[in-house]
Amino acid sequence: MRFRRVSIRQVLLLLVPLVSFTFFALRVTTFGSYVVQTTARRFAQPRDQVPLNTSSPLDLALSESEEAPADEPEGEEETAEDAKSRWKEKVPDKPRLYDYRELFSRTTRDRKYFPIHFGSETAYNPNIIPHPTKHEMWIVVAQHEQTYEDIESSQQLTCTAGFLNGVLLCADEPTVLPIAKSVTGHCDGDLAYINFRHGPRDARMFMGPTAPYIVYGSQSGHTCLGLWLQDTRMLLEEFKLERHVLVEFFKQATEIQRPLPWKAIEKNFFIFWDADGKAYAHYDLWPLRSFAQIDADGSVAGADLAPAAEANDLICMARYMPEVASKLESIHQATNSISITLCRRKDPGCTATDDNTFIMHIFHHKTYYDFHGVYEPYIMLFRRRAPFELYAISTRPFWIHGRAALTSQSGSMQFKDREEWIPEGHTEFFYIVSMSWMSHGQKYHGYLDDKMMLSFGIEDTRSGAMDVLAADLVQDLGLC
Repeated sequence: MRFRRVSIRQVLLLLVPLVSFTFFALRVTTFGSYVVQTTARRFAQPRDQVPLNTSSPLDLALSESEEAPADEPEGEEETAEDAKSRWKEKVPDKPRLYDYRELFSRTTRDRKYFPIHFGSETAYNPNIIPHPTKHEMWIVVAQHEQTYEDIESSQQLTCTAGFLNGVLLCADEPTVLPIAKSVTGHCDGDLAYINFRHGPRDARMFMGPTAPYIVYGSQSGHTCLGLWLQDTRMLLEEFKLERHVLVEFFKQATEIQRPLPWKAIEKNFFIFWDADGKAYAHYDLWPLRSFAQIDADGSVAGADLAPAAEANDLICMARYMPEVASKLESIHQATNSISITLCRRKDPGCTATDDNTFIMHIFHHKTYYDFHGVYEPYIMLFRRRAPFELYAISTRPFWIHGRAALTSQSGSMQFKDREEWIPEGHTEFFYIVSMSWMSHGQKYHGYLDDKMMLSFGIEDTRSGAMDVLAADLVQDLGLC
């Protein structure tokens, strides 16, 4: 057999296209694999999965701040146990370290919380419930920001709001909620100034089993500052068709009374309903719980029920309640309550019973170092029948995705024109005010796979909220 002689030029002409094609094919294959893997991760990853990250939310927030905190003195790095011991010695100089459960929005592109805009007004500590007839709108009530105004009455602003480009936006300019003036004040001594500023403070609007309600602070007929309860339908135009037909209880503002003794300033009571629909007021959580049934006139129907649950509750709180290390730390009741069944609505065998249905509430561990309050939210669950013993407390506080380091960009009224006072190493304080079921028509009760709306004030200046699944909140429960 004879072989034909081939020149170098002919070899090159054959090899160059072959090498080019091979290189192109490899790039296409690699790029295609990258696209497939990236797309799969993006759409297959569970929405409640925290992005892979070796840093804590607190570390990330501080690292992204405009001005990084000052370097720590050289030496051994402080461990969690060291920090814990330091708090027990009651000589802390900055907010403590936490192991957070980060919460992510189910709808926003960046999975951060969404801001709430009130047109030309500024408001904070928002409350959100579904609109009664418009299924793409919500009703918002929030504290009017009036820090630098010469006023005699605090106000709650309200509007109907909808989503636009990732913002919950008032459809019209907000109006003042027409809450009636409360009684003449009984404050004296250092608290006498409270007598001269009327109007609702720290309102909580929420859904009960059959109706929406609002609880707010104002002058009391029994002490200096108390809390009042009213059916919200008597105040909002969105419910005007219902107010003369369906409203049965709390048509007028009614002061919530409590078992003795009264504190000079009462705050943050929340209302809950048992399995039979009877209403109760929860007055205190820490250091001891206090709660009782209330009548339609706001009076206490019987005695404080907490002592009957005390043996169980003290053991549970000692095990799971965050430590309160000094007089600069405390536990605060914060939100309204809801009823939750710990199974998924879509599951055929999921039926609400006394064994799987509980009352849920969010409370805060507050610190006040460097004259700046910071609130860390936890949930608690308690049984829906007397004596309403604690069932579980979350073992990790929540971190709202999007919470940032405290800087001049935070817009805090506390540090307006006083940026040099902003403490180093602090994060923005988020105060969760309200939680509600997100679906229109849903009121007090829900399941793990139901969507919820958490709404919060930021630095007593701004308003935000986040949509989550109820299951997102119960991932770290310590059972009593």
